[in-house]
Amino acid sequence: MKGKVLDIAVTMLAPVTSKAGLTGMMTYTAAEVPVQPDPAKLPRKIVGDLLRVGEMMVLGSTSKSRKSWALLHLAICKAHGLPWLGWEMDPGKVLYVDLELIPAFFDLRMAQVCKALNVAHPENLICWPIRNARPKPTMEQLVREVGDRFKGEGVELVILEPSYKMVAPTTQGTNSEMEVMKYLEAFDDLTFDLQATGITSHHSPKGDLSGRASIDLFSGTGVWARHPDVLCTMRPHEKSDHVILDLTRRHGPPVDAKVVRWASPLHEIAHGEDPSKIRTKQTEQKAETGDKVREVYEEAPDGGWTWTEGKKACQDVGISQATYDRRRRELVEDGVLQVLQDEAGRSKYRLRVKKDGRRPGDPF
Repeated sequence: MKGKVLDIAVTMLAPVTSKAGLTGMMTYTAAEVPVQPDPAKLPRKIVGDLLRVGEMMVLGSTSKSRKSWALLHLAICKAHGLPWLGWEMDPGKVLYVDLELIPAFFDLRMAQVCKALNVAHPENLICWPIRNARPKPTMEQLVREVGDRFKGEGVELVILEPSYKMVAPTTQGTNSEMEVMKYLEAFDDLTFDLQATGITSHHSPKGDLSGRASIDLFSGTGVWARHPDVLCTMRPHEKSDHVILDLTRRHGPPVDAKVVRWASPLHEIAHGEDPSKIRTKQTEQKAETGDKVREVYEEAPDGGWTWTEGKKACQDVGISQATYDRRRRELVEDGVLQVLQDEAGRSKYRLRVKKDGRRPGDPF
C-alpha cells in the first residue's frame, strides 16, 4: 500500500467500506504519505484556486444585496469557462437550483446577465427554479430527486440558494445548530452523489457590520461559519453600490479582500478601491444622503439634467445645495451618475443605471 496514498486523494469522493462496515475513507499510516505530496493529485479545480471537487462554499451578505445575481453570474461564467471576479475557470456543467424566484423572473435575470456578458444562453447550465413546486420538497427529498435526475450527468457545480428556503422552519430556523447542520450535511450528500462542488447562500446579521470579522458575518448559529470549506462575504463599502468581497477558506493560502461594484446586472472588480473602507454608521448616513440624491435623479430624462436643474429637483425634496453638490460629485466619481454634453456644450447628469427599464434595471 505504501506510496499509493495520493491515488486515494484523486478518488477521495469514492466510498470505501472499512472493516467496521462504515462507508468512508480507508485508514493509512502517516509514514505512507510522501514527504512531498504531488499537488497534481489534489481534487480537480472547479472555481479557479478557490473551490475544488467536494468542497462547499457559503456566500453571505445582507438581505437584498444582490448575492443571487452574483451566483447567477458565477454559474454562467462557469458554464462558458469565463473568469468570475478574477477567478479563471474551465467550462463545466452547472446545476442551479433556485428556491426563491418565480421562474419567469429567473429566466429574465439569466437573459440580462448573458446579454451583459455577450454570450449565448449556455447549454452547460441546467436551471431548476422550484419556488412553485407543490408540495414543497424537503431537503432530503431534494437530495434524492437531484441524485435520480443528474447522477452521472457530469455536473461539476451545484448552486442551491437561498438557504433559508431549505432549512427546516422550526422555532429557531437558521439559528438552530441542529437544523442548519442537517441542511449542510444533506447538501454534502447531494454533491457527494454527483462528485461535484456546492455553493449556497445565507444572510448576514442586521446593523453595523464594520466591527465584525468576516467569519462572523453569518446570521444565526456558528455552524454556518464552521462547516463550509470556503466562506465568501459581501460587506457594504463606504461607496454606494460597492461591496467588499472577502474570503476565508480551510485550504490554501489567504485570499486578499477586493472591492467590487454593481454595474447592473453584474458585479465587476473596482480596481484601486480600498477594501478596508467598510461602511460604518457615519458612512451609512452619508450613503443614505447619496441614495436620496440618486432617487431624485430617477426622475431625470434620458438627456439628463443640468447642474441647476438637478439642484432645484433636490431642493424640492429638502436636500440643500451644499449637500446636493457634494453628493453629485461623489456619485459621478463612483460611476453612478453619467456626465453628458448637450448641443450647447453644457454638462448634464443622468443615472448610468435606472430602475424604470429605459436603461438596464437595478435589481436586488
